[in-house]
Amino acid sequence: MAWLVLALGLPLAALTLNVVKVAGFPLGFWTTAVFVLVGLAAIALLFAARAGGDRSGEGIGPSLQMAGEAIGSAGVVGAVGVIAAIGYDGLAFPLGIAAGLALLAMAVAPRFALYPVRTIAGFFTARYGGRWPRRLALAIAGIGSVGLLAADLRGGALAVQGVFATDYATGVASTAVALATVWLLRSLLPAPNGKGVIFAALLVMVFIPVFAYPIYQGRLPLPLFIYGYGLDDLATLEQNMIVNKLADVRSLKPMTAPFLQLSMTNFAGFVLALALGFAALPYLLGRHISQASAAPGAAVRRAALSVAWVVWFLLALAAFAVFERIGVAEAISKGIETAAIPTAMLDASGRGWVNLCGITSYSGSEVAAACAKVSGNRGFLRLQDVAFSSDGFALAAPSISGLPGYVFMPFWLAAAIAALVTGHAIMAGLLAADAEGRHKGSVDAASLDMRSVFLAVAVLLAALILAMIGGLEIPALFSEGLAIIAAGLFPALLLGLFWRRMSAAGAVAAMLTGVAVTGAYIAGVRFFPVQMFDWTGVLSDAAPGAVRKYGQLKDALLAATSPDMQVAASSALWRHAGGITNWWGLKPAAAVLMGVPAGIIAGIVVSLVKPQRLADPGESEL
Repeated sequence: MAWLVLALGLPLAALTLNVVKVAGFPLGFWTTAVFVLVGLAAIALLFAARAGGDRSGEGIGPSLQMAGEAIGSAGVVGAVGVIAAIGYDGLAFPLGIAAGLALLAMAVAPRFALYPVRTIAGFFTARYGGRWPRRLALAIAGIGSVGLLAADLRGGALAVQGVFATDYATGVASTAVALATVWLLRSLLPAPNGKGVIFAALLVMVFIPVFAYPIYQGRLPLPLFIYGYGLDDLATLEQNMIVNKLADVRSLKPMTAPFLQLSMTNFAGFVLALALGFAALPYLLGRHISQASAAPGAAVRRAALSVAWVVWFLLALAAFAVFERIGVAEAISKGIETAAIPTAMLDASGRGWVNLCGITSYSGSEVAAACAKVSGNRGFLRLQDVAFSSDGFALAAPSISGLPGYVFMPFWLAAAIAALVTGHAIMAGLLAADAEGRHKGSVDAASLDMRSVFLAVAVLLAALILAMIGGLEIPALFSEGLAIIAAGLFPALLLGLFWRRMSAAGAVAAMLTGVAVTGAYIAGVRFFPVQMFDWTGVLSDAAPGAVRKYGQLKDALLAATSPDMQVAASSALWRHAGGITNWWGLKPAAAVLMGVPAGIIAGIVVSLVKPQRLADPGESEL
């Protein structure tokens, strides 16, 4: 109940809570960005202390390592970018990560660790027996892992772009090669696990720009305590930009106003997609919670400590996002002539991180010519002329703000390291799950057989293609990958841990139902929007005008005669359909609101119809 109140109750009450301010923070924003995260860590630690268990004192190293693999480039680049881009609604991203780890510590780890298995695939075999529960769980884990791995490849690619000033395709390819090399070397050669040193290094590298930003902006170097006042300064800056005709109202995105970019339903859906996905995340369960990694009593403590480390990390990123917004607003408010665009802004545009007057280019003359064609432009760059991607904002804002390179370079380096650490964990966890049951003894020793190599190459290539041509940013890739895992694995995992009558047939039904509902919705919205709108458009929340435009675009496609006209009309129709295709306004990742309940119901109904009695490996200990 405490978890539900913290993860959903208080964040969804932000409209009411924002009436009050605390140290410059609207209370709703402060509650979600600070109090809820700290509260989730506190209840996880309290649960671990009350659970007792193993007292061998394994130290903090394993929990730091778990935290490092949980963060990834999605937590470094994605969290900062989405908060800076959409304000309060972006807090669903760090909130979902923290809530998922807390749920893992309190609901999953205590019972999962009782099973004598090494991976989640071993759990499905031990709990349900037979081949199909295990095979289906592996398939779902593989599909979800492609999205997670693509998010890490994109984060690493952006970091490579920043450091080496290369193009995105080269960055993605370089990151994929580096990741494959790391996986291969760690599979062939014995290597120390680092005892959490990497996560500690990530903290240091991210905290350098986090503390430098307020100093550079003339504030005390206490970002976690003073950025409430920064929110007021940002609002004042943006109002002055309107007065000076350097921004219009439509270009402003209030940082603290909730549910402007996401509805309350979508906000809750994103939080649950991340939270339930993390609670069933195969590589975290196998590499850190299973008996092969931790004693049953130590698993809960390790998971709870990892929540604390991750929360401390996420608190810093929320402050960083606010100061990035201030830095960019200050740069534009000083007046940037379109004929003399700063080098830092041109570099960011050339890398594809920011769109200037409708184009991306390293050339100042090209940007100036494009700005001259924009209606209302008076020779100065306006806020509405600058369109950031959320990922690009996270990496470009420090340099555009004027921070020296030695201050923001560590952030780029942190993104690259996090991508390799988590990317390796995703691949190694999936391959270990596939190997368990096929080999006896050490899973690691069998990780380089032909099947494992083929699977590793296939998953990496699929992730590479998705990161390269999918057109999705890190928050979408990461949340939708976790949504697949949440809907496909969480119901069968939860019911298997807590309901003795859950059967193999019920597990298969739960997995198939959950992943079918969520996966079909995500695939329809992302890849087949025209067909999906034709079949289910009655469920869309599209405005009447948008529906009429859809019909006009379809008529234009039918009337097109030449191949060029058909391609142009088809592209326009596809883009428009992508903006209106939905069920009741749900974003793709929020489909867990349908998929998870459907999976739980299917699992319960089928288990009651076709029961199966299996021995519980942890029964005597419970």
